[in-house]
Amino acid sequence: MLHYSCDICKRPIVAGTDLRHVVKIEVFPAVEDQSCGCPSGTSSHDDVDNLDEMQELLERLDESELADLEDDTRSLRFDLCDACRQRFVKNPLGMKGGKQLDFSNN
Repeated sequence: MLHYSCDICKRPIVAGTDLRHVVKIEVFPAVEDQSCGCPSGTSSHDDVDNLDEMQELLERLDESELADLEDDTRSLRFDLCDACRQRFVKNPLGMKGGKQLDFSNN
């Protein structure tokens, strides 16, 4: 039998009794489409063959650049209890609460 624990608070999550939530995070470099100046996937041309464009991009990159792209790609998976899931959803990046105000020097 598999035993789960919350990756934030380390509390055991009992199967069948406690809710267990899975958070998946994927981090990868954004590749901009340089032909139209638009972000990838937002091309202004509807009839563009994306597979051909991707092939051309891969051919332009040398092997060291491809290796760098692969090294920059990460897939992360976390198990959370219900209480930690609620806190995570409210602040997924863990930023400090409260707004910082900038006052002038007058």
